[in-house]
Amino acid sequence: MIDRPAPSPRPRRVRALLARTVDDAQLARPVTALVSLAVLCVMILVGSLLPVPYVIERPGPAIDVLGEYQDEQILVIEGADTYETEGALMMTTVSVDGGPGYRVTPVEVVTAWFSPTRQVLPREAVFPEGQTREETALTNVAAMSTSQQGAVAVALGELGIAHEDVVMIAGVEEGGAAEGTLEGGDVLLAVDGESAQDVEGYQQLIRAVPDGEDIPMTVLRDGEELDLEVPTREVDGRSMMGVVLARGFSFPLDVEIAVGDIGGPSAGMMFSLSVYDQLTPGALTGGHRIAGTGTLAEDGTVGPIGGIRQKMAGAEDSDAEFFLAPSQNCEEVVGHVPEELDVVAVSTFDEALAATETIAETGDTEGLTTCEDVTS
Repeated sequence: MIDRPAPSPRPRRVRALLARTVDDAQLARPVTALVSLAVLCVMILVGSLLPVPYVIERPGPAIDVLGEYQDEQILVIEGADTYETEGALMMTTVSVDGGPGYRVTPVEVVTAWFSPTRQVLPREAVFPEGQTREETALTNVAAMSTSQQGAVAVALGELGIAHEDVVMIAGVEEGGAAEGTLEGGDVLLAVDGESAQDVEGYQQLIRAVPDGEDIPMTVLRDGEELDLEVPTREVDGRSMMGVVLARGFSFPLDVEIAVGDIGGPSAGMMFSLSVYDQLTPGALTGGHRIAGTGTLAEDGTVGPIGGIRQKMAGAEDSDAEFFLAPSQNCEEVVGHVPEELDVVAVSTFDEALAATETIAETGDTEGLTTCEDVTS
C-alpha cells in the first residue's frame, strides 16, 4: 500500500473566498445600477427645471373693443355724436411665457413644440438682450399708445374730421424718475420755455438741459396747461426721465381707449374700425362677431404682426365667426385656420372696412379675398 498525503485544506479556503467575491460582485451590480439610475433621475429632474433661453407664445384673449375689459368700458368718445351698435369687433392678443423675470423650462418648451397653438421662439426675438422687465413694459405701453392715436386718426380721416400733429408722452416707465410727474398722453408744449415741431426737436431741447438738473416742461393734460419740473436719474452716465416721446394727434373730440396693461401696436386696425363704428349710424358688424389684428399706418396701410396663429386660436376660443388678417401674414395663415373661423385677408383700412360691411350685409365671406387667394 502506498501512503498518500492528506489533501490540504487551503484549496477549499481559496474556493470559498472566490465564491464570496463573486457573490459580492453580483450583489454590487444591481446596487451600482440603482445608484446610477437615481443619479440620472436627479440630473434629468434638475435639467428639466433649469431655465432655457426661449419664450413660448400661446393664445391670449380676444377682447371686444366695443365692450368692457377689466370692468371698464374700452372705447369712450366724447364731444361728438355716437351711435348704438351690436355684435363685436375683437382685438386679439398673444400671451408670452418667458422673458425678464420668468424663464421657461425644457419640459415647457418640449410640450409647446408639440402643440398646434403654441410657438417657441428664441428669447431675443421678443425681449432684446439686456432689456429689463420695466423697459419691456414701457416699450409695449408706448407702442400701444401710438397705435391708438394712429387708429383714431385714420378713422377720423375716413370720416373727413380734421386733426393736428402734436408730440406726446407715449409712456412713463414704472419706477422711473418721471413717474408721478408726467403721465402717458400728456401733450408736450415746451421744454425750458421753448417749443419744437417734432419729436427730434424736443429731444434736442431736453438734451440741452444740464445733466442732473430737473427738466422744466409745459404739458397739456385733460385740457389744462401744466408747468412741471421733471426729475431725472443718472443711467449709464446720462440723465434720464424714463419716458418715451412719440408723434401724436390733437383731435376735435375726446377719444379714450382703455385696455389695461396690454401693450403693442397690433390692435391698430381693430381700434380704427371700432371708432368708425361708434361715430356712424347702425352696427358696422351687422351683429356678427368679427376679430382681427394688424398694425395701422397713418396712410391706412395694414401691416404684419407676430403670433398670427395664436391670435386666430384665441379668436376661435372667444367665439369669433370671422377674422381679418394682414395680407402680409397669409403665408403663416394658410393651413392653420381654425375650423370654426372664416379668415379674410386685408392690406388697407379701406379693405378692412369693406370686408366688415360685406360680412354685415351677407353674413359670409363670399367674394372677399382669402389668404389662399393671396398665396396662390
